[in-house]
Amino acid sequence: MQFDTQQIKRSAPDKSKDSQENIALTKDDRQMNYQIHKLAVAQKWRRAYHAQIKYNNWQLKAESNGKVIDRSVVNFLMSEVYRCQYLLKHNLPEQSRTSPTKGITFSIFIDHIISSILIPLLLIFNFGLLYTKRYGNGVDKERLIPISNTSSLFQNLSIGYAISLLLIIGTIGLSFVLSSSFAGVGSWKYPIAYYSPKMPFNIYVSQGSLIVPILVLRILSTCFVVTFVYLISVVTKQLLPAILISIITLIGSNLVTPYLKILAKSGQFLPTSYFNGVNVVSGQLAHQTRNIQFNYIHGVETLVIWIIFIIIASYAILIFRQHYYNVPKKS
Repeated sequence: MQFDTQQIKRSAPDKSKDSQENIALTKDDRQMNYQIHKLAVAQKWRRAYHAQIKYNNWQLKAESNGKVIDRSVVNFLMSEVYRCQYLLKHNLPEQSRTSPTKGITFSIFIDHIISSILIPLLLIFNFGLLYTKRYGNGVDKERLIPISNTSSLFQNLSIGYAISLLLIIGTIGLSFVLSSSFAGVGSWKYPIAYYSPKMPFNIYVSQGSLIVPILVLRILSTCFVVTFVYLISVVTKQLLPAILISIITLIGSNLVTPYLKILAKSGQFLPTSYFNGVNVVSGQLAHQTRNIQFNYIHGVETLVIWIIFIIIASYAILIFRQHYYNVPKKS
């Protein structure tokens, strides 16, 4: 509204017809925005959504009648109309999209923010330290214990999976409990943007419908990171190389996938592409890369296959080393 007021003041000295028409449109814009703000402050949500839909349709009409039609603006306005219609239909209060406070929405927001970098980093440092402790001066201390390679592998990975899942559940659970205690749990039906390949603009679905797929990808991607760090620790036997290789491989490939053309086209086969479950399940990653293969089902398959492959590779290395060290030396 401040911007509209400044525009009116700047255009006031100009008495031309075009200028006066622009001033009239800006005044209408300001009045409608003021009305929407007033209704939102009073928490009269149904009336506020009706007013917002009316305002967006008014802007759509103005944009469509222009000499040059900006499709990005039209798509944004269409998306906003769908969102308001969803909120109106379910009679839900508005929440901030940049800083939500309700329990469910805040937990999804936190997972979205920390899933690509912070969670993998935390896992890499902790399990890099844990898994390289067994090696002293390049010697595997576990070979001194009467335990089979199968049992060693199973125990190390089981401990890693258990600790990492407790860490993830604790982080997301704590964010849910704290936000719920201050602002309430929120509604499972609250809308979350969904990027459909069939439409050029966002539609909105219930956030509750995406929670289970997001959690599944979070659990599988966490297990993958632990398994990968274990493999690199077994190969390098040293903390610093294990951490550096894991960071570059896991976090690096995750961050560059949407921006490198070759990875955007074939990155659906990389497990690191599915670290951010919210991006995958909501269709945002597929929309960014223009690759519909980035989806929940493909993510589950890819992560499971890579976890199994890395476990087999780790076991093969352990068996090879055992065979190598057990071969009698020729005099």
